[in-house]
Amino acid sequence: MKNLLIITMLLIISANLFAGDIIIQLKHPILGPDKSNFKTLGLEFKSHLIPDLNIYLFKSLKADKDESFIKNLIASNSKVKTALFDEIVQLRELTPNDKHFSEQWSLFNKANPATDIDAKKAWDYGTGGKTFSGDDIVVAVVDAGVDIGHKDLVNNIWVNGNEIPGNGVDDDQNGYIDDIHGWNAFKNSGKNKKSAHGTHVAGIIGAQGNNKNQITGVNWNVKIMDIAAATARTSVVMIGYNYILTQKKLWLNSNGRIGANIVATNSSFGLNQAKCKGKYQIWNDIYEQMGLYGILSVVATANKKWDIDSVGDVPSGCSSDFIIAVTNSNQKDEMNRSAGFGAKTIDLAAPGTSIFSTITNNRLGNKSGTSMATPIVAGAIALLYSLGDKEFDTLRQADPAKAALKIKEVILNNVDKIKAFQGKTVSGGRLNLGRAAQALLAK
Repeated sequence: MKNLLIITMLLIISANLFAGDIIIQLKHPILGPDKSNFKTLGLEFKSHLIPDLNIYLFKSLKADKDESFIKNLIASNSKVKTALFDEIVQLRELTPNDKHFSEQWSLFNKANPATDIDAKKAWDYGTGGKTFSGDDIVVAVVDAGVDIGHKDLVNNIWVNGNEIPGNGVDDDQNGYIDDIHGWNAFKNSGKNKKSAHGTHVAGIIGAQGNNKNQITGVNWNVKIMDIAAATARTSVVMIGYNYILTQKKLWLNSNGRIGANIVATNSSFGLNQAKCKGKYQIWNDIYEQMGLYGILSVVATANKKWDIDSVGDVPSGCSSDFIIAVTNSNQKDEMNRSAGFGAKTIDLAAPGTSIFSTITNNRLGNKSGTSMATPIVAGAIALLYSLGDKEFDTLRQADPAKAALKIKEVILNNVDKIKAFQGKTVSGGRLNLGRAAQALLAK
């Protein structure tokens, strides 16, 4: 019954598209000789549709095929219970009106739809926003900095409403002064630093959708926290991660009065051929610690055709359950030639080749790499949190870590199984956001 409901939700009748036939429900079943009697009404019997309900398909022999024909048919014939045109049904897929949406093949690939993430199906359930109980959903972009004034991002940038800008005071007493939109770990200050790479990543996650502007993010309405911390020394990255951890702990401990409801981090950087143990164990430990507070860390694997299971990678080779490690798929659902893989370490693929997104100074541009595949998954996580029903929302509040792992499970269990990624990734496939959304809402 649930599957039938979902299918019904995905269909919409378009009254302007008429196939030329009429469906009639009669008060009594049609017997053999009765079929010819309908010719006097301008109808020709075609087939039984649902005999148990006396529903049949007829061909109209008359030229007038407007609603008055249907009304007259019902009114003039005592045998007819109801009638309707055999209208064409269409998939109820929501298409944003952003000017360059057609160039975002990762979300909707018109030329080869089997290779995109089925974003339009997911958006049929919702396009982003708050949780079921009305909490903001925040994704922390740990990168080289985001252009927070970009016209397609500005409305989706996280704002610390408890901090007064530029007064040099830690107004919310969270240990950080003037942290209005996040934290600049390079300078250990709240002063924004912008970069093309970080802005591109942010746009993939959450460029404002359906605003007749440039592009749309995976999530049309999400809060993006700017954490400028990469590429830099490990200590700088850790400062950035600690800010994220601190903000989420404050949010949980204050019942949302201060801090931020961060559900995911995006880390499109790393250390090549490093084993995530021994001296690198602290990387895994920070992801594990953030995970305990309900934060999934989405990480990019190497942009080299390496088996990460063998050569290692930080952070995509780390073992925390709260990591989702991502590799790069192209428009043919192949693994990009310059992308890492690993049957035990790399969780799934996502589109990362020639991805069109925001860059600095209100511009747009194409970039390729696992850096671009990763924010597609981070945006998907945030979208799924916005779609969660009352039952999921109760879990999220009672056990944030368990809720995070449920989101990860839903994503990995509902990928498109693709030959190119089988034996190369944990899930054996590429992100399918539409299927993941449907699975999260299924009972």
